Amino acid sequence: MRKYIFLVITFFIACTGVSAQPMPANAELYGKIMTAIANVHSLKFRLVKSERMINGKMAPGDQQVKMNVNPFKCYLKIALPDEGAEVLYVKGTNSEDALVNPNAFPYINLNLDPYGDILRKDQHHTIFELGFVYTGELLKDAFERYKYKIDEFMKNEGIIRWDNRECYKIVLDNKDYVLLDYTVQPGEDLIKIARKKRVSEYNLLDLNPTVKSYTSVKAGQVIKVPVTYAKKFIIYVDKLTYLPIYQEAYDNKGLLARYEYHNLVVNPVISDKEFTKDYPGYGF
Repeated sequence: MRKYIFLVITFFIACTGVSAQPMPANAELYGKIMTAIANVHSLKFRLVKSERMINGKMAPGDQQVKMNVNPFKCYLKIALPDEGAEVLYVKGTNSEDALVNPNAFPYINLNLDPYGDILRKDQHHTIFELGFVYTGELLKDAFERYKYKIDEFMKNEGIIRWDNRECYKIVLDNKDYVLLDYTVQPGEDLIKIARKKRVSEYNLLDLNPTVKSYTSVKAGQVIKVPVTYAKKFIIYVDKLTYLPIYQEAYDNKGLLARYEYHNLVVNPVISDKEFTKDYPGYGF
């Protein structure tokens, strides 16, 4: 009888796809995510994203990415919003500009500042936030702030299946989320403030309507800054890689951004030639 019950339970687990392993504790799972991100050296993936613009509308994005973490190199082939456009950046080359094939009039390659308005148009982040390092920095900052009440801040809602992968669904809910007054210091712009406070510089633009660009703030000016990047952060952590392959960020207005990592390949061998404009298949 006991053997029969055991077989029934085993069959049920196999059919439902539910793992029989116990759920890791929140602090343990956080540590595994941090370790996984630290061990990423190169990536290939398709990034599907949706980001809320200042006008309140969600802007879609879809791109194929290959990248090296250190030294930073990346190649992007855009599907949305500018179909066929390409971006190539290699740290320490091309005067630190990105080489861009806009695949549109005037059909010439452009050298653009990765932090400039053209390359950042209708996007929350620069190319330097691709991959998981930036996400890891946000998660590490949140953990350091809330580690003494991690079980209040973090909830593991169990195993789900997303994009044919088993994932832990993690909800980070900051009930202490508020907007604070911040006095701009000499030499700071919104990007520097965002990096120091671990928040989104695009969100700072949204929260401060009188500020028209990332560089237009002045020392002594008082702006609104959220206490953390998001009020609520939902991530799906791949059980195999422990990487956050699905991310949703919410602020006090609602959904701020969504990022999906599809067809993820971790630490593939990517030759130096694949980060040159003459690599076969590129359109530069």
